[in-house]
Amino acid sequence: MSTWKANYVGGESLNQYNEDGSENRYKDIDRTKLFSFELLNGDKRVYVLLLHEGQRLIFRRRNWINLNGKLLKQVYLVGYQFNDSTGKNYQVINYIHEDGLVELDNDRNDLVIHPDEIK
Repeated sequence: MSTWKANYVGGESLNQYNEDGSENRYKDIDRTKLFSFELLNGDKRVYVLLLHEGQRLIFRRRNWINLNGKLLKQVYLVGYQFNDSTGKNYQVINYIHEDGLVELDNDRNDLVIHPDEIK
């Protein structure tokens, strides 16, 4: 997976990279109009998240880099958060690995590195 695409209500979209090669950042996504979020491998969609009213996009990329600066592994975190009627916040996150493995979990704030993240 190398790029993302944000799709808005009404049919407009925002690609991570513009035709001129300039890059849009996560902060450029208008999350108030967001309908779906895709991860792409070239032109092929490999993951799609559909968002519903009250859900807010979560997107991160974790990089494992050795001391020489070489990228060893990437894991994409894509999901959403929402508040229930009492105001309690919930987070639902897919951990998407380069080999296609997808794990559904919460925010993993326990700072534990799971075995699949270090293979």
